[in-house]
Amino acid sequence: MASRSRKARSRKARSRKAHKRNINGELIVSSSTNSEFKMNKPVCLIENRINNGRAQLMVNPESIKILSKIHQPVVVVSIVGRYRTGKSYLMNRLAGAQKGFSLGSTIQAQTQGIWMWYVPHPNYEDRVLVLLDTEGLGDVEKGDTSNDSKIFTLAVLLSSALIYNGVSTICQDDLDKLKYVGELTELIKVRTDNIQDKEAAFSTYFPIFIWAVRDFSLELELNGEPISEDDYLNNALKLKIQAESSSSKEEEYNDLRRRLRNYFRKRKCFVFETPTDSIKELKEIEELPDDRLNEKFLSQSALFCDYIFQNAEIKRVDITVDVNGHRLGELANLYTEALNSSNVACLEEVVVSLAEKENKMAVEEGTKLYEDRMKTIVLPTKTLNQFLDLSTQYEEEARKVFFERSIKDTDKKFLNEFMEIVKRTRMEFSVMNEEKSREKCEALIKKHSAGLEKALAEGKFCVPGGHGRFKKSLEAIKKKYNRESKKGVKAEAVLQEYMTSKQTDEILIIQKDKDLSKEQRKKEEENARKQIEEMHEKIQQMQEEHWRQILNEERENYERTIEQLKHKMEEERIRMEEKMEQVLREKAMERFLYRMEGPYQANRQHGDQSCTIS
Repeated sequence: MASRSRKARSRKARSRKAHKRNINGELIVSSSTNSEFKMNKPVCLIENRINNGRAQLMVNPESIKILSKIHQPVVVVSIVGRYRTGKSYLMNRLAGAQKGFSLGSTIQAQTQGIWMWYVPHPNYEDRVLVLLDTEGLGDVEKGDTSNDSKIFTLAVLLSSALIYNGVSTICQDDLDKLKYVGELTELIKVRTDNIQDKEAAFSTYFPIFIWAVRDFSLELELNGEPISEDDYLNNALKLKIQAESSSSKEEEYNDLRRRLRNYFRKRKCFVFETPTDSIKELKEIEELPDDRLNEKFLSQSALFCDYIFQNAEIKRVDITVDVNGHRLGELANLYTEALNSSNVACLEEVVVSLAEKENKMAVEEGTKLYEDRMKTIVLPTKTLNQFLDLSTQYEEEARKVFFERSIKDTDKKFLNEFMEIVKRTRMEFSVMNEEKSREKCEALIKKHSAGLEKALAEGKFCVPGGHGRFKKSLEAIKKKYNRESKKGVKAEAVLQEYMTSKQTDEILIIQKDKDLSKEQRKKEEENARKQIEEMHEKIQQMQEEHWRQILNEERENYERTIEQLKHKMEEERIRMEEKMEQVLREKAMERFLYRMEGPYQANRQHGDQSCTIS
């Protein structure tokens, strides 16, 4: 375990980098092929359309095309909160940009649906930072507010880190806005076959949680003692000790806090002073350079951004599956479709659907790469070994592509399909290799044997001494043929076939050669017939050896494939076990904290968390 941790830290250290910008100062993202592409401004990922007075969520196809360009794993940060609370401005700071997500200076909500913007990750070269800005909760102009819970659910399910943006204090009103956490269990279904604790099962799908308190002007003190921002949040999430006659209101109070603590195991709080004391400047904040902003706000913003960059992990589904841009687009489609159609998203079914799509693409991309590589081989190859070595090299490359893209192929359905297509393609190219070689070899034989064939047709060997001249002619053809280069894999077979085809002519020539005695003719004829048998046997052996090499190579490639599959499955198993151990440890700690918490008198006396802060 320690060794794996050291290796992980080493990989992280190697992958760290700074933001890259072009000459115009625009952010750019390096793809896996080292080519660079950029996203100049946010686009709508999920549109919120109103049809017949009811909200309907629709995925924007253009955003899916944009996401498909990201081949690296993504870290997804989403923000939720009341409308007109400065969510978009905070996301722009995460993007390292002055402008980006649209801001507004009126009471009208600016962001509708979910908007997306990706930028290079400031700490890691091997991943991309995707930012999701959601429409505000509780917008009175929407008319139908039922989709707030769906927007919130999508923000949770798509992200690695979820920011809740509140104003002034952590108060009951803000917590009431987070009632959607309670509704998640109605909108999301998780099978708990392998996990007894249902809340632990839910939490494996959930992001880290950051509460951003904006325009905070109080002192962080509790009972006269200074506290940290995290203490502030944890204090707000304390449970009331319930008496036997507890009211439903108390139960509701505790239930929301319990869900927040159980589903979002990793929680963090940041408080921000106002960016500027001038109301006029607040309306023009997009235009203000940092040197016009409050220093305290800048330092708080820097700590906030650094925490997210360091702690928001790569987005994963089913614990072990890293999400890249293409997969994020697929998840957006699948989750949105599920919520629109049945109002319930079964996370395992979403993973199965994602796996089906990804595995089909894995087969397609892997086999296409193999075929494209095979097309680069100059046929005919000199030897079968040369052909097989190249085929094995290209199959290894294709297999790597398949394994990198495939997910949850537990029954090896798609792996078997991949291997079958590769095998069929290899055989097609092997046949082409043989045909090219045979075509070339037969042309060479025809060229060098033209004189002999003419002499045979004219009967020039059916004379005394003709057998000797015939054998010399055959030997001359053989030498000339063997001196030719690049004949390919059928070089020996074609020569043997030609020599065998001439044995019948040789027997006739022997029988008509008057220079040979009866005994000599008999002996030469026997030798000729014996050579025919030997040549047939040699041709048969060459064919058997040819297939033996091909089958051995197939077997070795199959063994390599299974070994790589076992390695991948073992890595996934270890990652799964480590994650579940972490979840259960965190759950045990939460239960311990529940037991340690005494009656929360401040809430009983005042009813508002802000009153505990002086």
